[in-house]
Amino acid sequence: MSNYLELAQLPDGSIVLRRADDHDNPIVKIEFSNESKEFLQGQELNVAKEMIRAGIESVSGSVSDFDEFF
Repeated sequence: MSNYLELAQLPDGSIVLRRADDHDNPIVKIEFSNESKEFLQGQELNVAKEMIRAGIESVSGSVSDFDEFF
């Protein structure tokens, strides 16, 4: 099992955080409503990344190497 995670946008528009070697079992899945997508104007992946960053930070207190994580 890989230690590397990836953030990916699926063909249906949802965004998943998954292990790099396991595309069938996402750890987290984020789906934005059509209204949200219009508001975000194509920035869904960046917003999802920040949402995951905030979640990890709230639990661990630190995400200093987060950008290297993906």
